[in-house]
Amino acid sequence: MSATTKWRSLLCTYNQLQLKATLLGGQSFRWKNYKSTALDQHETEFIGVFANIVWVLRQTERELQYRIVGEQPYPNKANRDVTNSPIPEPQQSPGNVRNLAEVRLKVAEPSEYATGGELLYPASYYEQLLRIYFRLDVDLEQQYQQWIRCHEHFANSAAKFYAVRQLDQDPVENLFCFICSQNNNIARISDMVEKLCRNYGEKICEYEGTCYYNFPSVSSLADPTVEGKLRELGFGYRAKYIQRSAEQILQLGDLEWFRQLCQMDYKAAHKELVSLHGIGSKVADCICLMSLGHLQAIPVDTHVFQLAKHYLPALTISKNATDRQYVTVADKFREVYGPYAGWAQTVLFCSDLRQFRDRTKRTGERENSSKLKKKRKKP
Repeated sequence: MSATTKWRSLLCTYNQLQLKATLLGGQSFRWKNYKSTALDQHETEFIGVFANIVWVLRQTERELQYRIVGEQPYPNKANRDVTNSPIPEPQQSPGNVRNLAEVRLKVAEPSEYATGGELLYPASYYEQLLRIYFRLDVDLEQQYQQWIRCHEHFANSAAKFYAVRQLDQDPVENLFCFICSQNNNIARISDMVEKLCRNYGEKICEYEGTCYYNFPSVSSLADPTVEGKLRELGFGYRAKYIQRSAEQILQLGDLEWFRQLCQMDYKAAHKELVSLHGIGSKVADCICLMSLGHLQAIPVDTHVFQLAKHYLPALTISKNATDRQYVTVADKFREVYGPYAGWAQTVLFCSDLRQFRDRTKRTGERENSSKLKKKRKKP
């Protein structure tokens, strides 16, 4: 496949999707700024990996534009490259999922290959991947209006923010990424995730001097040698969590277990996740919200606990929420915002952080200005 595939697009207005906040805001850790073609933030391009594809994305006022710079064939039971042969018959598996790879990629195996040789599959396949990944079936403007009516706190915050979408991610990648996220920052999490991919994933392509890999399988992370290797790579205690959780997931059924989590109700899925080694309530809620379709899940971290004062004025603010307080805060958000409470909380979280950064920036500018004036007054 050529590394210079043309730009393609699907209709998606800017007030329905803000790429930077959505891709770089701490939901996924496999995206980065690629280049900016102008000072206008709309024209910034982002490069990243999902669904075994290396994408470059950008947007205009009315379109989400994409370019494919590397891809692998859709996984099939034979685990072979079938690009030069007919697509095999869909494989049957429990729960009427034709191919369990669908649990990770979120779309069914394509029934045909593209003609012309530039891409493996018809353009409709890539558009479907993007629509699911960004949950474009949800009218975010309409959802905002509903959330604004739910509570004045959202009304005050939403007026100052833009369209951050809740991603629908590969649950395998999502689970292990959020094990890496514990007591960590986005830059370091992203570095760890790339190390996982580079050491245990499969190479997709090399593009402009950088190699891109897919996210590894559960079985590749379950090997007993993984913990030691990850400790050498700087993962610390997370190395044990990753290897032992992968081992447990294999015993539970691997992708079939993930498929069942998507079909369970939220509380049952959460209970299953916290049974894994090194996964607590917050990480379990991140996984439920970001990859299992349980949009009422509320990951309560220190920042969200602070936001809760708008909804629970009597709540005692402490550094870390107790288990009981965690449940109280999460239940209150669900009571106020309903079945999409987790998405509403994501918007509030990003909005509050942005406003904090803006205040900090303005304060810093005032302090620098004041220092400069003082220097000028000196003889």
